[in-house]
Amino acid sequence: MSDNLSAQQLLRIRSKLEAVVNEQPGTRQAQSADAALQRMRSGEYGYCIECGEEISAARLAAKPDVALCVDCQALKDEEEDA
Repeated sequence: MSDNLSAQQLLRIRSKLEAVVNEQPGTRQAQSADAALQRMRSGEYGYCIECGEEISAARLAAKPDVALCVDCQALKDEEEDA
């Protein structure tokens, strides 16, 4: 689990993710939130699923279900635009 996040931040993020899963079942947002919760359970939360680098606490606080670091997200966006 990311060392950038305090226990209190993780609890707050987990609550937000659980709320999305419970309040918006079947949506893309709920699926993304559920995937983030699974990464939390496995200890992989806060690390990019592409390169393994730590995702900044600010990025996770702004978008708790994010799975990619800024660099990998930019590459993905470029590929999708091509």
